[in-house]
Amino acid sequence: MIPARHTKYADALFKPYVYRLFKKQFYSIRLMGPAPELDANRPLLLLPNHSTWWDGFFIYLLNKKLWQRRTFLLMLEEQLQKNSFFRLLGAYSIHPDSPAKIRQSLKYTLSVLSEPAQASQRIVCIFPQGVLSPWQQRPLGYKAGILWLLNKINVPVQVMQLAIRAEFLDQQRPEVFFMFSAIGNSILLTDLRALEKNHEQLLDSLAQKITANERGTELLAGARSINERFEKWRRLKF
Repeated sequence: MIPARHTKYADALFKPYVYRLFKKQFYSIRLMGPAPELDANRPLLLLPNHSTWWDGFFIYLLNKKLWQRRTFLLMLEEQLQKNSFFRLLGAYSIHPDSPAKIRQSLKYTLSVLSEPAQASQRIVCIFPQGVLSPWQQRPLGYKAGILWLLNKINVPVQVMQLAIRAEFLDQQRPEVFFMFSAIGNSILLTDLRALEKNHEQLLDSLAQKITANERGTELLAGARSINERFEKWRRLKF
């Protein structure tokens, strides 16, 4: 297992890079519903769906915008070995084909959530599907390790699911939509299928809001699209 090893210089290098990358590739990030208020005395276990290559970047941007907490993100060991720089930003690894290594990663997760001195200012992000899957896949395919983790946590932890969906709508570049579940108590979250179904309903609610042309709150704006620039030019010209 590859543990995280946060460094300030890595974050200082990565932050302007990822903002430029986002602005080049996306039109906006929008939040449907309210931004959750975290308990300052408890760590957060964040469970997003995983349907795009960009999801880890989205979590980084989301934390910078809303919370500014130290983030730990579980990543496939094969990918982290290829992209070891992400370890300096808080990525740590899991090897899904080895039960022993899975347990090692989950125990490391418990230690991150339980460390008394700093845990309250931490976010641990785990994609519970473990693999990239279309957002509309049903069932989502939660891995059993999530239930093991929830049953082993013995300190107060906030648990929150996150629906992520990227869509090409009326702009040249895609828009990214976020929607959070209510914050739950990890002690009560002991039914894997119920937890998975709640996430499915969250994704369905997000889809309904997008279909109804709800705009939510803009968290980050990317580059303006060609049609916007053309319309601005047209108004000036004519």
